[in-house]
Amino acid sequence: MHDSLKFYTKVVNYGKRRITLPITSTNESDTCYPAYPATHLTCNRCDLLTIIHDHHKTVRLSMSQLFNRVRREFTATGNQANVDPHTWRLPSSYSPSKPGGKQTVIPNPRIFANAFIPSEPKAGGLETALDYPDVSHAAVHLALLECFRNLRLSASTLDVEVNRPPAYEEKAHTTAAPPTCLPKSQRWNLLIDLAVARFAAWWSNINDVLNHAAAYAHHASDKVAVQLGENYLPPLDVLLVWYAFMLDTDAYRAACRDREPQVPRVQQLCFPWPAIRDIIDMEKMEFTLPNAAQTLFTTLSGQSVDILTYLKNPPAYADPGAVPFEIDLAAEVKKHEKFIDEAHRLLWIRAPAFNGSLARASVNYLDFQLKGAAAKKSGGDPPFGIELLWRTHRLFPNQYELFLQGIGDGGQGGDSKDPTLQSLTSGSGAANPNIVSEHCYCWTCERIRDDIPIFVHTPPPYASSSASSSSSSSSSAAPSAAMQSQLSSILPVQLRQIQDDLGFYSAVESARRRPGEPLPTRPPTAAEKEAERIAKEKQKEVGYLPGPNEYVEVLPDGRQKIRRQKNASLFSSKWAI
Repeated sequence: MHDSLKFYTKVVNYGKRRITLPITSTNESDTCYPAYPATHLTCNRCDLLTIIHDHHKTVRLSMSQLFNRVRREFTATGNQANVDPHTWRLPSSYSPSKPGGKQTVIPNPRIFANAFIPSEPKAGGLETALDYPDVSHAAVHLALLECFRNLRLSASTLDVEVNRPPAYEEKAHTTAAPPTCLPKSQRWNLLIDLAVARFAAWWSNINDVLNHAAAYAHHASDKVAVQLGENYLPPLDVLLVWYAFMLDTDAYRAACRDREPQVPRVQQLCFPWPAIRDIIDMEKMEFTLPNAAQTLFTTLSGQSVDILTYLKNPPAYADPGAVPFEIDLAAEVKKHEKFIDEAHRLLWIRAPAFNGSLARASVNYLDFQLKGAAAKKSGGDPPFGIELLWRTHRLFPNQYELFLQGIGDGGQGGDSKDPTLQSLTSGSGAANPNIVSEHCYCWTCERIRDDIPIFVHTPPPYASSSASSSSSSSSSAAPSAAMQSQLSSILPVQLRQIQDDLGFYSAVESARRRPGEPLPTRPPTAAEKEAERIAKEKQKEVGYLPGPNEYVEVLPDGRQKIRRQKNASLFSSKWAI
């Protein structure tokens, strides 16, 4: 019937313009319809769509199939307001960045800018106490958790051989046992045991570390406690043990009291967030000590800085020795594995709503603390964001204790005997079903909360029968009425921007996991342009000061010019903006 299909053009009036449209018909007497697009030719006689392929083959689809295809394509690129956000089909086609062109940097370095150690608060001074933790401290915290996880993954991939003691028999001779390969499940435990011993050596010399820092790197008055700069940091494995130790409030406070006669004001040490920020490669999430810090640790401990190198050739009898602490630090480190894994599962540090997620978590954390014991003993683990800020706060013990006094908690809220705090550190607390079911903290839900702060994701009411479940797919799941009402409260253009952000950041993360592949790029969004404009205005108001890895050079004519040190990373050059 279609052998006589012919192709025509038709001139039509379009306002004041005359345009030529491609049309098709089986004969000249039929009404002609414009093709859509030029390579898609419609036949009005039988409602068929003919698609002309490169090899001059034709495929005919019914118009109902065409409408379904158009509907699917619109769903993939439209706002999909009537679809469960967890099943959105996101954009995935972005141009790769070119050498010398605009490079994609995620996370934005500006979020780390305020990760400084605040001045010491006074008892009852709540305003000063609120300077910490900032979202910048929490951001560095998440980067450090990624480094901890990478350390564990690196330990599990090593082929570690352990020499077993010789087997002594009743006869005079002895039989030396050959080396055995340590099972993968035990390699991380071995690293933790060695890390605890290395931490004990570092902690016993903490007074020498602080004295050296006070003499060569401390530029404040004697009344301000010395903090650790990047040249005084311990290796990552030692930092992990210190992290776990400091989060056990009672044990760490007791250890500081024991060292107070030899190390004055040791409890005023804050976890060294600025130094950690400066040495982490935020692109690869790698923790690399400066040469000065490596030399200092080797001098004090007599051990290699890289514990992975040490693990490849462990001693014949690896014994952590007597550790001068009242708690099992290896067990304390193991307790935090759950939180490290949860941080990587959510991966907020690579998410499009990173700033918004931390800002909301900061507000919720303060509300959580102000509610006092009622909130802390309500049962279940706090949401991830609150727990992140709570941990960050406790990593400045002296400041946290004074904060609790300022809000009238008397220091009891941070005690490790608190049931909720015990569930935080051990991971044994029962999950609150309301928190689990009503609040999702994935990329999608967090990005929606940037526009709808009260957004709550509720799973769609799937049909129980197998017939109905087979007829509905996850890609077309309808949201609940409450969730659909929330999504309809924003403009379609906002919804499309949310989806584009999610698609772009997902594409960047996928490319990052393929070594050697350039990261995708896109034109700056309206929000990014506005943030850039505000940053420039603030810079004009306060003037530009040298940031990390920058210095001021005075030219012969008296003018000053800010220069950046060689080998400075892309992240560190923008932290001061």
